[in-house]
Amino acid sequence: MGEQLLIMFVVIGGAAVIPFFARKFMLPSAALEIIYGIVLFSVFLSRKPEWFSLLKDIGFIYLMFIAGMELDIRGLMRQGRFFWYLFISALSLLLTPLVFIQMGYSFYVGIAVSVVSAGIIIPVLKESGLIKTDIGQDIIGVALTGELLSIVVLTGIDIYHRLGLTVMAGIEGLKLLLLLGVAVVFLRILYVIAWWHPERIEKVMESNDPVEEGIRAVISIAFAGALIAYGSGVEPILGSFMAGLIFSYVFKSKGRFEDKINAVGFGFFTPFFFIGVGADFDPGLLKSLHGISFSLFLTLMVFVSNVFPLLLSRFMGLGSLEAMGMSLILSAPLSMIVVAGTLGEKMGLLTPEMNGSLILTAIISSIIYPSLFRAVSRRMSPSSKPLQPM
Repeated sequence: MGEQLLIMFVVIGGAAVIPFFARKFMLPSAALEIIYGIVLFSVFLSRKPEWFSLLKDIGFIYLMFIAGMELDIRGLMRQGRFFWYLFISALSLLLTPLVFIQMGYSFYVGIAVSVVSAGIIIPVLKESGLIKTDIGQDIIGVALTGELLSIVVLTGIDIYHRLGLTVMAGIEGLKLLLLLGVAVVFLRILYVIAWWHPERIEKVMESNDPVEEGIRAVISIAFAGALIAYGSGVEPILGSFMAGLIFSYVFKSKGRFEDKINAVGFGFFTPFFFIGVGADFDPGLLKSLHGISFSLFLTLMVFVSNVFPLLLSRFMGLGSLEAMGMSLILSAPLSMIVVAGTLGEKMGLLTPEMNGSLILTAIISSIIYPSLFRAVSRRMSPSSKPLQPM
C-alpha cells in the first residue's frame, strides 16, 4: 500500500510542478510530462502499477473529448475561407502518406506525421499576441479543421483495418453515425429543457455549483461517447472526440463552464496520459543513433507535410513571412501525433519501436517549431492580411 501511495504522489506531484517549468522554459507542458514519464519509469521506478494504466486510458479519453469540444463547426463554416482550411489539411493528409510509400515506409507513418492538432498552437498564438489578428484566426482555422479531418481519417483507417472494404464496414460506419445522431438529439433535448429553465442552466454553466453537477454530467457524456464507439467497434477515444464535438455544437455558449471542464482535464486527467506515454517509451531508443536520426528525419517531414501554406501563399493572399509562420506553427501537433502513434500500435500498423520514434518526433517538433515561429512572429504585422475567400 505504501509503495502504491508513493508512486501516486510522485506522479501527481510531478504533474503539479511541470507547468511552472514549462512556463519558465517556454515549452509545452505535455512535452515535459512525456519526458518526466520517461525519466521517472526508466530511472526511478521499476514497474507501472495496474491503476496507472487505467488512469492513462481515462486521461486519453478525456483529452480527446476536450479536443472535440474546442471545435466550433458553426464558426468554421461561417468563414468564407473554410475552403482553404479544408484544402490545406486535405493536401497534407493525402500527399504525405504517398511520399512515405514511395520512400518504402508504411502509409500509416505518413498519416501520423501529417496529422494536425491545435493543442499547442492556441497558447503560442496567445503568447505572441497574434490570437486576434487575421493571420492568427487563419492559423486556428487550419489547425481546428485539420484536427477534425485527422480524426475522421483515423476513424476510417480503424474501421478499414478491422473489416476492409466490405458491407460490414459500411454498416459499422452507419451504426456509429446513427448512435452519434441519437446523441445529438439527446443533447438537443437537454438544451431545449435548459432553454425553458434558464435559471437551472445558469446555475450549472456560470455560478459556483457546490456539487458540480454540470461537470459530472459532462464527464459522463465524454465516457458515454467512448462507450458508444466501443459498442460500434470503433476506438473509444474517437467516440469521445465526437461526443466533445457534439457537445460544443449543441451548447454554443458555455461561459465559465468550459474553463471548469479544461481545469478538470488538464489539471488531473490528461497529465496521466502524457506521463503514461513517457512511461511506455523505450529509453533504449535514445541510445540508438539510427533511432534518433530517424526521429529527426520524421521531424523534418512534419514540416514538409505542413509546407502547403508556403507553397500556396500567392493564391491565398498571404505574405511569405505569414505563410512561413503558419507552416512552422502547424508543425507542432504533439498530442495528435501521440494519439496517431498510440492508435497505430494498437491496430498493429506500427511497431513499438516506430511508435517510440513518433513520440520522440512529437517532443522534438513541439520544441523546435514553436520556437522558430516565435522568432518569425516578432516580424509579423498585426494587420496581416487574411486568406482570400473562395
